[in-house]
Amino acid sequence: MSVKVAFIGVGGIAGQHFNSVAKIAGAETVGLCDVDAKRLAQRQAEFGGETFTDPAQMLKATQPDTVYISVPPFAHGAAELACLRFRVPFMVEKPVAIDMKTAKKILSGVKRTGVMAAAAYMNRYRAGIQRVREVLAKDPAGLICGGWVDGFPGKHPWLFQKEKSGGQLLEQTTHIVDLLRYLCGEAESVSCYGADSKFVRGARNFTADCASTAAIKMQNGAIANITSAWLSKAGGMGVYLTLLSRDHKIEISGWNNDVRITHAGGKHIEEIKGEDNIFEIEDAAWIKAVRTGKPTGVLSDYADAVKSLAISLAADESMATGKPVKAKAY
Repeated sequence: MSVKVAFIGVGGIAGQHFNSVAKIAGAETVGLCDVDAKRLAQRQAEFGGETFTDPAQMLKATQPDTVYISVPPFAHGAAELACLRFRVPFMVEKPVAIDMKTAKKILSGVKRTGVMAAAAYMNRYRAGIQRVREVLAKDPAGLICGGWVDGFPGKHPWLFQKEKSGGQLLEQTTHIVDLLRYLCGEAESVSCYGADSKFVRGARNFTADCASTAAIKMQNGAIANITSAWLSKAGGMGVYLTLLSRDHKIEISGWNNDVRITHAGGKHIEEIKGEDNIFEIEDAAWIKAVRTGKPTGVLSDYADAVKSLAISLAADESMATGKPVKAKAY
């Protein structure tokens, strides 16, 4: 069975999915939708497909089998609801929304229609992460420390604007938050503090938190700390997640999520390099699910992704109120 693929949002991260889909036998790009005409023309020249500026018009005209939605956090809603209206399975780039109201509306539609929907938390598909999950299932972590502390963001000025990006914890560090849940279970409550924007100089329209640290109490009794920073032009501490259990020290590092597992006594160490082609692995699983109608290989469905969103939103509320906030998704 061939799979017709359409894209809503064709910039930035969508490029990874364009490249992946082009390598999947039987998958064909049939539609591209974006508000940027220049960007649309560039993608069309490379990958083909008809171009549109309205999601509903694209879905009606091209009748795709699935849609990739890669829009900024503030733009979620219309694209997903259009897919639900036309009963088209969709994969959403993280975060799935900028507020719980939008996420709940979409989730309600997913449940009502039965449309298959997933979120692009690609790190769940890594062999190293799967190995860590196996280890922690038998020896749970009691202390978890992680973060995304890597200088200033690049080409997207909306990232600096809290009302558009939701801030770094929601937009970028969400990958670490999601791994925390995937590896250690659900969160119970969050206490979070944000650094004053006075520490950032020379950034225009900077309304996001330049740094934050969130203390998270897990439902199983473990504790975690997640740190984010868009602060230093001299660099940062990178992307990392360290988990300590009785018999293991687990270090996950870098954008590729390289894994190092030290067993008790230090005599046995496992090292698993993160895959360079992780988007291809994730997208192959999604296209297979669309082709077969069976989501068994999809590791982050929409409902699950809303729970990851809930932790970031709880952290935001805690920053605003100075009080601990329950991490409830719905």
